[in-house]
Amino acid sequence: MTGGIARIPQRSSAGAAGTIRPGLERIRAAFELTGHPERSFRTIHIAGTNGKGSTAAFIEAVLRRLVTGPVALYTSPHLVSPEERIRVAGRKIPAEALSRTLRKASALSRAMGPESAPPASWFEEMTWAACDWFRKSKAAVVVMEAGLGGRWDATNACNPAVSVITTVGIDHSEWLGGTLREIAGEKAEIIRRGIPVVIGALRRIPRGVVIRKAEEMESPVWELGRDFRWEEFGRDRIRVRLPGAEVPAARLSMAGVFQRDNAAIACAAAWRWASASGVDPGDFAIAAREGMESAKWPGRFSPLPGRGNAGAWVDGAHNPDAARALARELRARKAVNEAARIIALWSMLRDKDIFGFLKELRGTVDGWVVFPMEHERAASLDELSGACRRIGCAFRAAENFDDGWTEARKWARRGGLVIVCGSLVAVGEAYRSRVGEIP
Repeated sequence: MTGGIARIPQRSSAGAAGTIRPGLERIRAAFELTGHPERSFRTIHIAGTNGKGSTAAFIEAVLRRLVTGPVALYTSPHLVSPEERIRVAGRKIPAEALSRTLRKASALSRAMGPESAPPASWFEEMTWAACDWFRKSKAAVVVMEAGLGGRWDATNACNPAVSVITTVGIDHSEWLGGTLREIAGEKAEIIRRGIPVVIGALRRIPRGVVIRKAEEMESPVWELGRDFRWEEFGRDRIRVRLPGAEVPAARLSMAGVFQRDNAAIACAAAWRWASASGVDPGDFAIAAREGMESAKWPGRFSPLPGRGNAGAWVDGAHNPDAARALARELRARKAVNEAARIIALWSMLRDKDIFGFLKELRGTVDGWVVFPMEHERAASLDELSGACRRIGCAFRAAENFDDGWTEARKWARRGGLVIVCGSLVAVGEAYRSRVGEIP
């Protein structure tokens, strides 16, 4: 356990009682009582089932090359330490500063209402702490990733200059609804009247929901594939065509074909902000290319860094859509003989679509090493093993990540690839065990 984590109260991100409490009244009251820190900077707000973290990282990397003042980034969840969630000019908030600010947030929560009233959730307190830190740091622009959905997410109490919806898929059904229409409706609630919206290549039903909401709010929409697009340039580079600007060929810093969509969406969102701020298209093109080539987002289809980890990758995929994208990437590596055998070191939260995830990968992964994560919502070893039996996946069981790591490396053998997947919690355990702190 790191020093930063040890000093920070570790309540569930869902709240003191472990339950999510929909509503923006608590975070808005906290903002009002503290002089509205969220109004001290401009915000690019990002929602989506998959891709929003990578997109946020690309946007932040582009804007840091354009904006005179500090550019900040607020994301979730963290992999190793909570300080990862709050960054200014690329630097994490110091552990002592976060601990102090969260204590202030907790005291503020208690002071906002009677003892019988529900307290702010941990995520609400973290969101207030982030905005307070961004104000103290004199951030000019904040790239802000929604935690869950959109409508009732604490980040939706901020005022965006640009709103972004990357993808809409089935996830968090117990909170957002069990259909694409319902989930799209929740995410579309980040759209504000007259504020530009950038969207990915959404499926027909969620696209209709989002477009109708944008029309209702009189918000102009830029859509991937219609108003902007990426084009292959050579074997491993893309260029992005935008209304009024073009980003020259860049080799993306993040692996995976799916990152091309995320990078293009990021360029569109950054250009929406930059063009309204008077940035020259040529200056933007240079900044966007450099940002796409340098952005970092640990834990999303990337090699696990560190000595002794060669041939090991991590991916935070935790729903069927993300598993399908991961399967495509793994098959591509098999096709060019970059992986003789693929072994998944796998775990999931019990409220996720475990069977749907396995079905997407069972024809690609050669073997599964299952382990229970250290998390209150983690699926048990029996639940994970039972799912593998039911789907017909070859598997071996391990009591924890470290035992699973040893077994997976042995099973993969020389020339094989180990992919840690199923949850960002699992990826976090990989980093804690094999790498350490994320800078």
